[in-house]
Amino acid sequence: MATLQIPIAKAGRNVTIEVDTDFLNDAPDEVINLVILEGLKTVLNSRMSKVKSPKAAAESGSTEEEAKAALAQAEKNLEDLKAGKLKKRTSGASSKTGVAREVMTEARRLAKEDVKNQMRAKGIKISHVKASQITAAANAFIEADPSYITRAEANLSEAKAKTIAIDITALIQEDAKLVEKAEAAKSERKSQLSAKQAGKVAKRKPGAELRAH
Repeated sequence: MATLQIPIAKAGRNVTIEVDTDFLNDAPDEVINLVILEGLKTVLNSRMSKVKSPKAAAESGSTEEEAKAALAQAEKNLEDLKAGKLKKRTSGASSKTGVAREVMTEARRLAKEDVKNQMRAKGIKISHVKASQITAAANAFIEADPSYITRAEANLSEAKAKTIAIDITALIQEDAKLVEKAEAAKSERKSQLSAKQAGKVAKRKPGAELRAH
């Protein structure tokens, strides 16, 4: 049959167990049914990020509508599965692109820079636009231009290859005058705080301490 890498989510990111599915050839029916049941359960319940949970649906009064939407998506998933349109999810990769998450993150960073540069060129203030729109535009840039992925992979490879074996203390030393200045400023702040507290005590009404006793 096939050898599959099965992700073990709680064991850590990208941790998998290799499973040779040939063992199913001689497995009892209940084992095969269990594997099929759990697999179909995962597949049919996928691609429902836009469908509200039963609790959220109940709170918004849309239980019936959300249940219909979930059932419709499950039926669509089954149709796509039968037609061979559903692709296997790759561990450690984006479910939509098959690109490793860290690569996609870097590619999106590069694309966002280009999006913002074009916004500035068009006179659009970045602060006036939702971050989600900028991210969506960056995703569109990446989809239209695969070179973002290539550049991201190159950047990550270059960063990984860099090894700096230099002791920072051999290059950086504290400046005595700056240290003295910082200490003086710290001391002055303490003096001001003490004077402020003393002023508060002096403003107390005469005899306040006696009444307190």
